[in-house]
Amino acid sequence: MRGNNMDKSEIQNRTKELLEKTEKPKEFTNGLQELLKSYVDIDATKNYPRIIPDTGKFFGVPLPILRVVAAEIGKFIRKEPTEALSLLETIWTEGSFEARQIAGKCLEKFGPKNPEICLDFVSSVLHDLDNWAVCDNLAMFGVEPIVYSNPELVLPLSENGIKSKNKWIRRFGVVTLRGYKKIQTTDARWIINDGMKKLPKEKQTEISAIISR
Repeated sequence: MRGNNMDKSEIQNRTKELLEKTEKPKEFTNGLQELLKSYVDIDATKNYPRIIPDTGKFFGVPLPILRVVAAEIGKFIRKEPTEALSLLETIWTEGSFEARQIAGKCLEKFGPKNPEICLDFVSSVLHDLDNWAVCDNLAMFGVEPIVYSNPELVLPLSENGIKSKNKWIRRFGVVTLRGYKKIQTTDARWIINDGMKKLPKEKQTEISAIISR
């Protein structure tokens, strides 16, 4: 149990060692699981399942540790963008709450310079969304940074999202609207208003709070 005494440099070094296995997906996945298991902190994460229902496969790794891992992976894919899609798919397919948090967070600085790769990945995993934390993480770090630099490229994804019958994809679409709110175009205001109308009334307050952050 190391979560409350996080050694950032150790996590960074171990993640760099893990990234040496990117060409062997099975070995990478096994290595990622071992890395996550070694930083389980039940006390620090005991409330996660209550706050985030439907977490599914869950190791119990604190979010600050996941952010360090994601930052190292983010650096790697920015240097090796041609390897990004396959690596992101490998991480996401591992299937745990932690792996999917990492996959979303590592896109934050990658997406604006590699929007097509990023959006291709995001689009391919939307039907796997099954809880609000992974959903919002993917929207805020995988899509929102691209909105600022290339809103028209993201527009179809946001529009299709808010029209979806799948509640998590619909939520994803609405959360991406945060970025449009900040750029304040006419299309953005229309998308936000239209998207909110498509939500059940009981969800509108919750999503309004997310958009206003």
